[in-house]
Amino acid sequence: MPQSPEAQSTHEDPRINPIEHWPWLHRRLNRLGLEPIQPSEFQHGLALINRAVERGLQSCPDDALFVLIQMLRDVYHGYSATHALLAAAIVQLVALPADLSADQIESLSYAALTMNIGMRELQDRLALQVQPQTSEQRDAIARHPLKGVELLRQLGVNDALWLTLVEEHHETPDGRGYPKGKAVKDPLQHLLRIADLYIARISPRKSRRALAPNVAIRDLFLDMRQHNPDLSALFAKQLGIYPPGSFVRLQDGETAVVIRRGEQVNHPLVIAVADAAGNPLSPPQMRDTRQPGLGIKRPVDPEEIRVRVDLGRLLALL
Repeated sequence: MPQSPEAQSTHEDPRINPIEHWPWLHRRLNRLGLEPIQPSEFQHGLALINRAVERGLQSCPDDALFVLIQMLRDVYHGYSATHALLAAAIVQLVALPADLSADQIESLSYAALTMNIGMRELQDRLALQVQPQTSEQRDAIARHPLKGVELLRQLGVNDALWLTLVEEHHETPDGRGYPKGKAVKDPLQHLLRIADLYIARISPRKSRRALAPNVAIRDLFLDMRQHNPDLSALFAKQLGIYPPGSFVRLQDGETAVVIRRGEQVNHPLVIAVADAAGNPLSPPQMRDTRQPGLGIKRPVDPEEIRVRVDLGRLLALL
């Protein structure tokens, strides 16, 4: 009998089903702290989630990106929790080869999971909101890093690095960020900030379409390479220009979804789901974008996809 996601997250079992694992973590994170909770319960629950993120990445980082980026497509799914899980996955993925200590990576991951705890409900509302932000909403956004630190302290968090990262995740190297407008050039904060910005930009909203991943990563790399070029380059290398879960149009006209990062950032492994006329391919077909005629022509906005994508079926093709 296959293990439940709960069992997989409490035993050292690398055979994780990503189709169950990440939505289960989303539900756990979404519930955590919404009701009055003892500090010990909050920290235990968050530690369980963080360990499960680690195990999901250890099992297969490409599966993690594939499922989480696909989850971003559904704005009704609960954007805040998806954003937090993907941020934690990305910072862990980039931090591991960046020669950071285990304690630094742990604090960074906890910060990724909680950096928007001061505006969780607002973050979900804004993903669905068509109207411009109100002045009250803009004020709440500007205050959320400080509110988040206050909430975390009330929940018993005393990790200085974790709290500093949450407070400063919107500060910038030139001092034009918020909430305090201080110049921050710490590489850990840099990593958390670009992960936050990257996810926000590739996420669709009711008020706008998502930015193409290749454009998002290019813009962030160009904006931030002067402050920390090595970390910015590593971020781009680890995510790829077209990360798993994103849609692309191939040179032969087929529409495909990226399933695995490639050795080269612009040549991932993809699965074609529709032909050049837009008709579903049954079964979907694996394509190697290094092959002549199968290179990536351009990214495809998720709103353009008219075929049903069965994530489990696609992963079963590997």
